[in-house]
Amino acid sequence: MTLRQRENAAKYLYDLSKIVFATAVVGNLIANKSFDMLVLIIGGGMSYLSFWWGQLLDGVKERRDE
Repeated sequence: MTLRQRENAAKYLYDLSKIVFATAVVGNLIANKSFDMLVLIIGGGMSYLSFWWGQLLDGVKERRDE
């Protein structure tokens, strides 16, 4: 991957993290129907993993700059 591709992939993963968090976690908390703990846990985990993966790609970029 080129540096630009890594930057774009990291941005995509950050955005994906925000979308998953908003739909699965926040949406579950404000929903009118019953609270679903499984969706909350899986959504939070997927949000964290996509954010972590974006951080990993950003870290690779920073290590090459040094």
